Amino acid sequence: MKGAMAVIEKKDCIAMEVTPIRDYWQEILSSGDTVYAGLIFRIPPRLWRPLISVQDQLKAIDPRQLYANPATFHVPIKGLGYLEDEVDRNKYESVLQKIKAILSEFSPFEVTLRGVEAFPTAVYAKVHDDGRFKEINERILQELDGEVEKSRFDAEEFVPHVTLATFNTKDVSPLLKFIESEELKDRDFGAAGVYEIEAVRVNLIFALGPQETQDSAFSYIRAFWLGKFSGR
Repeated sequence: MKGAMAVIEKKDCIAMEVTPIRDYWQEILSSGDTVYAGLIFRIPPRLWRPLISVQDQLKAIDPRQLYANPATFHVPIKGLGYLEDEVDRNKYESVLQKIKAILSEFSPFEVTLRGVEAFPTAVYAKVHDDGRFKEINERILQELDGEVEKSRFDAEEFVPHVTLATFNTKDVSPLLKFIESEELKDRDFGAAGVYEIEAVRVNLIFALGPQETQDSAFSYIRAFWLGKFSGR
Protein backbone atom coordinates (compact mmCIF):
# COMPACT_ATOMS: atom_id res chain seq x y z
CA MET A 1 0.00 0.00 0.00
CA LYS A 2 1.02 3.58 -0.37
CA GLY A 3 1.38 6.41 2.10
CA ALA A 4 -0.17 5.73 5.50
CA MET A 5 -0.75 2.08 4.67
CA ALA A 6 2.62 1.37 3.11
CA VAL A 7 4.79 -1.50 4.27
CA ILE A 8 8.46 -0.47 3.94
CA GLU A 9 11.25 -2.99 3.60
CA LYS A 10 12.96 -3.76 6.89
CA LYS A 11 16.54 -2.63 7.53
CA ASP A 12 18.88 -2.37 10.52
CA CYS A 13 17.53 0.65 12.43
CA ILE A 14 20.74 2.51 13.16
CA ALA A 15 22.22 1.98 9.68
CA MET A 16 19.14 2.64 7.58
CA GLU A 17 18.46 5.75 5.51
CA VAL A 18 15.42 7.50 6.92
CA THR A 19 12.73 8.77 4.53
CA PRO A 20 10.74 11.63 6.11
CA ILE A 21 7.24 12.61 4.99
CA ARG A 22 8.52 15.61 3.04
CA ASP A 23 10.26 13.23 0.58
CA TYR A 24 6.91 11.83 -0.60
CA TRP A 25 4.48 14.56 0.44
CA GLN A 26 4.08 15.89 -3.11
CA GLU A 27 2.92 12.44 -4.25
CA ILE A 28 0.35 12.44 -1.47
CA LEU A 29 -0.81 15.98 -2.27
CA SER A 30 -1.23 15.04 -5.91
CA SER A 31 -3.85 12.51 -4.86
CA GLY A 32 -6.02 15.44 -3.70
CA ASP A 33 -9.45 14.24 -2.58
CA THR A 34 -8.94 10.87 -4.25
CA VAL A 35 -9.34 8.08 -1.73
CA TYR A 36 -7.39 4.87 -1.43
CA ALA A 37 -9.08 1.58 -0.62
CA GLY A 38 -7.52 -1.14 1.46
CA LEU A 39 -8.05 -4.01 3.86
CA ILE A 40 -7.10 -3.57 7.51
CA PHE A 41 -7.46 -5.16 10.92
CA ARG A 42 -8.33 -2.55 13.54
CA ILE A 43 -6.52 -2.82 16.87
CA PRO A 44 -9.10 -3.14 19.66
CA PRO A 45 -9.19 -0.21 22.15
CA ARG A 46 -8.15 -2.44 25.06
CA LEU A 47 -4.66 -2.65 23.48
CA TRP A 48 -4.30 1.09 22.91
CA ARG A 49 -2.98 1.97 26.38
CA PRO A 50 0.34 0.03 26.14
CA LEU A 51 0.91 1.35 22.60
CA ILE A 52 0.24 4.92 23.73
CA SER A 53 2.72 4.38 26.58
CA VAL A 54 5.49 3.69 24.06
CA GLN A 55 4.39 6.67 21.96
CA ASP A 56 4.75 8.87 25.06
CA GLN A 57 8.29 7.59 25.57
CA LEU A 58 9.13 8.30 21.93
CA LYS A 59 7.59 11.79 22.16
CA ALA A 60 9.73 12.55 25.21
CA ILE A 61 12.81 11.80 23.10
CA ASP A 62 11.64 13.52 19.90
CA PRO A 63 8.27 15.33 19.76
CA ARG A 64 8.85 16.48 16.15
CA GLN A 65 7.69 13.23 14.57
CA LEU A 66 4.11 12.51 13.49
CA TYR A 67 2.52 10.25 16.09
CA ALA A 68 -0.46 8.10 15.11
CA ASN A 69 -3.85 8.83 16.63
CA PRO A 70 -4.75 5.70 18.65
CA ALA A 71 -8.14 5.60 16.91
CA THR A 72 -6.25 4.77 13.70
CA PHE A 73 -4.14 1.89 15.09
CA HIS A 74 -4.44 -0.91 12.54
CA VAL A 75 -2.62 -3.65 10.65
CA PRO A 76 -2.60 -2.91 6.90
CA ILE A 77 -3.25 -6.18 5.05
CA LYS A 78 -3.77 -5.44 1.35
CA GLY A 79 -4.00 -2.30 -0.72
CA LEU A 80 -6.79 -2.41 -3.26
CA GLY A 81 -5.91 0.80 -5.14
CA TYR A 82 -7.15 4.33 -5.65
CA LEU A 83 -10.87 4.76 -6.23
CA GLU A 84 -11.66 6.78 -9.33
CA ASP A 85 -14.20 9.63 -9.24
CA GLU A 86 -16.55 7.48 -11.31
CA VAL A 87 -16.56 4.03 -9.72
CA ASP A 88 -17.80 1.08 -11.76
CA ARG A 89 -20.27 -0.19 -9.15
CA ASN A 90 -20.57 -3.65 -10.68
CA LYS A 91 -16.81 -4.16 -10.77
CA TYR A 92 -16.46 -2.69 -7.29
CA GLU A 93 -19.08 -5.05 -5.85
CA SER A 94 -17.55 -8.01 -7.70
CA VAL A 95 -14.17 -7.36 -6.07
CA LEU A 96 -15.75 -7.11 -2.62
CA GLN A 97 -17.64 -10.36 -3.11
CA LYS A 98 -14.46 -12.16 -4.20
CA ILE A 99 -12.65 -10.85 -1.12
CA LYS A 100 -15.51 -12.08 1.07
CA ALA A 101 -15.24 -15.56 -0.46
CA ILE A 102 -11.48 -15.68 0.08
CA LEU A 103 -11.68 -14.54 3.69
CA SER A 104 -14.42 -17.05 4.47
CA GLU A 105 -11.84 -19.78 3.87
CA PHE A 106 -9.64 -18.50 6.72
CA SER A 107 -10.48 -19.46 10.29
CA PRO A 108 -10.29 -16.81 13.03
CA PHE A 109 -6.85 -16.59 14.63
CA GLU A 110 -4.95 -14.74 17.34
CA VAL A 111 -2.27 -12.10 16.94
CA THR A 112 0.23 -10.85 19.51
CA LEU A 113 1.73 -7.37 19.46
CA ARG A 114 5.26 -7.57 20.83
CA GLY A 115 8.39 -5.52 20.20
CA VAL A 116 9.11 -2.24 18.42
CA GLU A 117 11.11 -1.73 15.23
CA ALA A 118 11.45 0.85 12.46
CA PHE A 119 10.99 1.09 8.72
CA PRO A 120 12.76 3.91 6.82
CA THR A 121 9.49 5.87 7.10
CA ALA A 122 8.06 4.93 10.48
CA VAL A 123 8.24 3.35 13.92
CA TYR A 124 5.97 0.35 14.40
CA ALA A 125 4.84 -2.34 16.82
CA LYS A 126 5.56 -5.83 15.54
CA VAL A 127 2.64 -8.15 14.84
CA HIS A 128 3.13 -11.89 15.42
CA ASP A 129 0.47 -13.88 13.57
CA ASP A 130 2.16 -17.07 12.34
CA GLY A 131 2.04 -15.70 8.80
CA ARG A 132 -1.75 -15.55 8.57
CA PHE A 133 -2.02 -11.95 7.34
CA LYS A 134 0.65 -12.69 4.73
CA GLU A 135 -1.37 -15.70 3.53
CA ILE A 136 -4.43 -13.48 3.13
CA ASN A 137 -2.38 -10.86 1.30
CA GLU A 138 -1.01 -13.44 -1.13
CA ARG A 139 -4.37 -15.11 -1.78
CA ILE A 140 -6.02 -11.82 -2.66
CA LEU A 141 -3.05 -10.84 -4.81
CA GLN A 142 -3.21 -14.11 -6.74
CA GLU A 143 -6.95 -14.47 -7.14
CA LEU A 144 -7.69 -10.82 -7.89
CA ASP A 145 -4.71 -10.29 -10.19
CA GLY A 146 -5.42 -7.30 -12.40
CA GLU A 147 -8.40 -6.24 -10.27
CA VAL A 148 -6.51 -4.84 -7.26
CA GLU A 149 -3.26 -2.95 -6.91
CA LYS A 150 -0.04 -4.96 -6.93
CA SER A 151 2.60 -3.39 -4.71
CA ARG A 152 6.28 -4.15 -4.15
CA PHE A 153 5.35 -4.42 -0.48
CA ASP A 154 3.05 -7.40 -1.05
CA ALA A 155 3.78 -11.13 -0.82
CA GLU A 156 7.38 -11.81 0.29
CA GLU A 157 7.92 -8.17 1.27
CA PHE A 158 4.77 -8.03 3.38
CA VAL A 159 5.41 -7.13 7.04
CA PRO A 160 2.42 -7.03 9.43
CA HIS A 161 2.75 -4.00 11.72
CA VAL A 162 1.00 -1.22 13.61
CA THR A 163 2.40 2.25 12.89
CA LEU A 164 3.16 4.27 16.03
CA ALA A 165 4.92 7.24 14.45
CA THR A 166 5.87 8.47 10.98
CA PHE A 167 9.15 10.32 10.48
CA ASN A 168 8.96 14.07 9.89
CA THR A 169 12.73 14.53 9.94
CA LYS A 170 15.85 12.62 8.89
CA ASP A 171 17.80 13.20 12.11
CA VAL A 172 16.18 10.52 14.26
CA SER A 173 19.25 8.76 15.71
CA PRO A 174 18.12 9.12 19.38
CA LEU A 175 14.78 7.54 18.51
CA LEU A 176 16.39 4.67 16.61
CA LYS A 177 18.82 4.04 19.46
CA PHE A 178 15.90 3.78 21.90
CA ILE A 179 13.97 1.51 19.53
CA GLU A 180 16.88 -0.94 19.52
CA SER A 181 17.11 -0.97 23.32
CA GLU A 182 16.31 -4.05 25.38
CA GLU A 183 13.43 -2.09 26.90
CA LEU A 184 11.52 -2.13 23.62
CA LYS A 185 12.89 -5.24 21.96
CA ASP A 186 10.32 -7.55 23.56
CA ARG A 187 7.78 -5.08 24.94
CA ASP A 188 4.49 -6.97 25.17
CA PHE A 189 1.40 -5.04 24.11
CA GLY A 190 -1.07 -7.90 24.40
CA ALA A 191 -3.01 -10.22 22.11
CA ALA A 192 -6.25 -10.04 20.17
CA GLY A 193 -8.46 -12.41 18.23
CA VAL A 194 -8.93 -11.69 14.54
CA TYR A 195 -12.52 -12.46 13.58
CA GLU A 196 -13.08 -9.87 10.87
CA ILE A 197 -11.16 -7.77 8.39
CA GLU A 198 -12.41 -4.39 7.29
CA ALA A 199 -12.37 -2.72 3.89
CA VAL A 200 -11.84 1.04 4.28
CA ARG A 201 -11.41 4.20 2.27
CA VAL A 202 -8.38 6.27 3.25
CA ASN A 203 -7.75 9.95 2.59
CA LEU A 204 -3.94 9.99 2.70
CA ILE A 205 -3.70 13.75 3.29
CA PHE A 206 -5.73 13.39 6.49
CA ALA A 207 -3.99 10.16 7.48
CA LEU A 208 -0.57 11.84 7.41
CA GLY A 209 -1.78 15.10 8.90
CA PRO A 210 -2.06 16.26 12.53
CA GLN A 211 -3.46 13.80 15.06
CA GLU A 212 -6.77 15.65 15.18
CA THR A 213 -7.40 14.96 11.47
CA GLN A 214 -6.20 11.37 11.40
CA ASP A 215 -9.30 9.71 12.81
CA SER A 216 -11.39 11.18 9.98
CA ALA A 217 -9.01 9.72 7.36
CA PHE A 218 -10.56 6.24 7.50
CA SER A 219 -14.13 5.55 6.42
CA TYR A 220 -15.87 2.20 6.56
CA ILE A 221 -16.72 0.25 3.40
CA ARG A 222 -17.52 -3.26 4.59
CA ALA A 223 -16.51 -5.87 7.18
CA PHE A 224 -15.70 -9.46 6.25
CA TRP A 225 -16.02 -12.20 8.85
CA LEU A 226 -13.50 -15.03 8.82
CA GLY A 227 -14.48 -18.68 8.61
CA LYS A 228 -17.83 -19.72 10.01
CA PHE A 229 -18.53 -16.08 10.93
CA SER A 230 -18.55 -15.07 7.27
CA GLY A 231 -22.25 -15.84 6.87
CA ARG A 232 -23.35 -13.37 9.54
